[in-house]
Amino acid sequence: MSHPRRPTFDPTLPPRTLARLRAHPERLLPDSVGPSARLTWRRGAALTAAGGTSLAAVALLVPGAATPLIALLCLVVTAAVLSLVSDRGSLADDWADLLMHAFWALPVSTAAVMTGHLLLGGALEPLAAAVPGSAPAAALYLAVAGGGAGTVMRPGMLPRLASENRRRYVLPEDFGRPYSHATRHEEPEAHLFARLQQATDRVEEGGRVLGASFDAASTLPLLREEEWRMSQELLRLRALRRELLQRKREAVSPQVTRALQPQEEAVARAHTALAERIGVLADYGGRVRAAVTAHREWEQCQAIADRAAEYADLALTTARGTMRTDEIDDSLLSVRAAHSVREELVREAVDAGSSLSAALHPGAGAGTDGSGTGNAARGPLDVPRPRPCTAPEPAPGPAAAQD
Repeated sequence: MSHPRRPTFDPTLPPRTLARLRAHPERLLPDSVGPSARLTWRRGAALTAAGGTSLAAVALLVPGAATPLIALLCLVVTAAVLSLVSDRGSLADDWADLLMHAFWALPVSTAAVMTGHLLLGGALEPLAAAVPGSAPAAALYLAVAGGGAGTVMRPGMLPRLASENRRRYVLPEDFGRPYSHATRHEEPEAHLFARLQQATDRVEEGGRVLGASFDAASTLPLLREEEWRMSQELLRLRALRRELLQRKREAVSPQVTRALQPQEEAVARAHTALAERIGVLADYGGRVRAAVTAHREWEQCQAIADRAAEYADLALTTARGTMRTDEIDDSLLSVRAAHSVREELVREAVDAGSSLSAALHPGAGAGTDGSGTGNAARGPLDVPRPRPCTAPEPAPGPAAAQD
């Protein structure tokens, strides 16, 4: 894995919000896309209200506009129905399937619009004589404007959730070049974060595969918390590193390059500290992965042993000589050996998970740095900030040299 492949979310998000955002990663907003490049939920609500109100005014004031506007409204309602029945709420998921749905969606939408038009026509009959256009059509468009804007502004809508919680998730696009190869030298933070995500994914897989023998409930929240925290640190480190590279490219003299050396050293120290921290999590993920592999190996050997009787019966009924039972015994021994390896690796993974918190937070309970001075201990995620760059003192002039 050379680049992050999925979003990372703040674990303190509400569970329902987290589930909705995780189920629709294509609706999330990357940092590279500016706020004006996409239709936000506020703009969507405003455009829906303005469009519906404008068409209502046209239907109310322009004679003869009711018929095309009613036909347009039937199409709009049909599109809304198709978006609801679509799997992902998109009108371009499967055109053939949507076309089949359109055969019943269009008549149903037309019947609903015409029924509403007839009911409103009777209720607004006194107003019909006072306006040149169609009062029922205008009322329908006002209802669409209000209902559509209210639907878009509903707190559970995905565009609103993605916009309001933008700073509470990280996308692969935020680390640059998610769909093309980037070397470790070009995007070192992306490679580190990919290792961290891989460790979390392996623990999730261990919880699913190993079952009750491996309790991931204690370590998985810790891994998710560390994944979110380190995503922020890695993004900050990436921004500082790219800024430093830009300044280095724009340096006009060796003196400027030398002035950047303290910042380069700070970035290198931060990268080393984060790499060590991620290495601890990656090693734990590797232990869980080995336990999962051993578990599947045991399952496959057990399945082979369960079928050994049928193969032995086949050999007895078809072979002329005596049946060799040592091969069946070997398969049973393989099952016992695989089970022993599985139990040992699961036990090692559980033990590693028990000491994971202590490995990530060494000396967290001491409260001091061990020097007796009462200073707070420095955590592994306390990335050193670049030291301020100071220009060298100017060389002494001729007068100073004479003094």
